[in-house]
Amino acid sequence: MEFPVEVLVLFLTLGLFSGISYKKNLLNLEGILIANIVGLAIFILGTWNLSYLFVAILFFIAAEAGTWFLNKKKGKHEIRTTGNILGNSGTAVIFLALGFHFGFFAAFSSALADTLSSEIGILSKKKPVLITSLEEVPHGTDGGITMLGMLASVLGAGIIAVFHFLLFQNILLFFILIISGVFGSVSDSFFGAVFERKGKLNNAEVNFLGSFCGTCLAILLASFLG
Repeated sequence: MEFPVEVLVLFLTLGLFSGISYKKNLLNLEGILIANIVGLAIFILGTWNLSYLFVAILFFIAAEAGTWFLNKKKGKHEIRTTGNILGNSGTAVIFLALGFHFGFFAAFSSALADTLSSEIGILSKKKPVLITSLEEVPHGTDGGITMLGMLASVLGAGIIAVFHFLLFQNILLFFILIISGVFGSVSDSFFGAVFERKGKLNNAEVNFLGSFCGTCLAILLASFLG
């Protein structure tokens, strides 16, 4: 694909994304603006490769699918904001800027694993347990985990891992992305229990830290096993 065509696809994609997000109330106006800036940054930092932008879009689609499923079951819907966008994509952009392209995929693997774990895990019939003490807590408690949520985190990480495998056909990195994605989700729950429940960190900051931990693990595993 020639460079000018890629740029055209970029702006058509961002325009379509913005229109749908606004019409469906998926993002507020500030969120749409920040999402477009993040998308443009990913395209440029990803050596003008649309594949990286499509990873971010895949994350958003899968995350919204999880929210839609929750909304259908529980009647819950929340418009995503700037904090949601930066918390879920910040780590990916940073590692991409540093030249760790695999880290970019790992960051979104962790982010999607955590997002689906939260959205689907709340539907568990069993009460969640706090990750730090294993005591039962009400649904929606920061740091609470369920078996259903853990399975959903595997699904989330697996979605990004499959996309990466289709691009690079590396089975080792496929499994590393799943392992690190689930680890990132678990790390998010840990930070939620230790800091968010006490008001020391907000949800976006916890998302960022969880994604960062998952990405670091992915890079370490890829370095030692690759």
